[in-house]
Amino acid sequence: MFEIQFHPADIRKPVRYFFLSRAGARWIAVAAALLTIIVVAGLALAPLGLQGLLLTSHQTRLAHINRLHHEVLSHRTAAFEVLERRTERARARQRQISLVLGTAQDDTGLGGTPVPPPFEIRHHTAREALNRGVALSTESSALLTLADELTAFAREHQSLVLTVPSICPITAGEFVLTSPFGERTSPFTNTRDFHAGLDLAAREGTPVMATGDGRVIFAGRFPLRRNARWWRYGNAVVIRHEDSFLTIYAHLHDISVKRGHDVKRGQTIGTVGNSGWSTSPHLHYEVRALRDGEKDPVPVDPRIHILDHQWIGHEAMLIAGRYAPHSDFDPLPSRLR
Repeated sequence: MFEIQFHPADIRKPVRYFFLSRAGARWIAVAAALLTIIVVAGLALAPLGLQGLLLTSHQTRLAHINRLHHEVLSHRTAAFEVLERRTERARARQRQISLVLGTAQDDTGLGGTPVPPPFEIRHHTAREALNRGVALSTESSALLTLADELTAFAREHQSLVLTVPSICPITAGEFVLTSPFGERTSPFTNTRDFHAGLDLAAREGTPVMATGDGRVIFAGRFPLRRNARWWRYGNAVVIRHEDSFLTIYAHLHDISVKRGHDVKRGQTIGTVGNSGWSTSPHLHYEVRALRDGEKDPVPVDPRIHILDHQWIGHEAMLIAGRYAPHSDFDPLPSRLR
């Protein structure tokens, strides 16, 4: 048995006595030892706990930065897709202009060779984005070089640039393409035939413009007794553009030019009509190229020569620049040759 006495500081207060058995003393000693161990362990582990808190905070910050990087990468990837589509359209337009002007541009090796990054990128999406960026940079450099070549060619051949057919004969938004260039089913005979131009449906009286500088070599309607096939064109205008192209505007309502008149690109030469073999008001527009060794100018797809209108879904056609697949088209009457 252990006796513990408690003497208050005030001598007037009585002394207190506490009695503790040997078992209770042992329990107190054990509790004190455990408390000491806990305190010592706490002091020893406190730095590790603090380090863990710091690591958790750092991990949270890194996770936030990682999310931001993923968002930036997603935005960059979306931007690459937009730039790739624009670059593809720019390349199609460059090839179209080159084809219209008759310049053979070789893009082999232009823009340089793509240089891989000097370090390894393990993240697949980031590596793919970087490769796309390098490819876009190379493609853009090549396009700039080709554009400079076209600009230089245009400056040296200003007459050709003015005379080559290069705009739509009807203002954008005022027509609907109802029959493209190439094979089709004839609305009159219901058989397959070759359509040498474009049919642009528009309101009767809509202005029709010359698509390039040139001279009118025919304005009016061919007599049936002279040429039945051209008589079907109704009121027509034919313009010669130097020694390179002819353009034909058929089924007109009114004609505002005469044979021998010099016209400028964009000048009104008549209005949309329904004359000749026509089921509704529209303009039949043809572009014929004067090529060496050919007896008659050969029809080409007029869409290739229309630079102020975007033909949706026809990039492949514009790049191909195909000519008439066969000679089954209406040749020029002898008086126009």
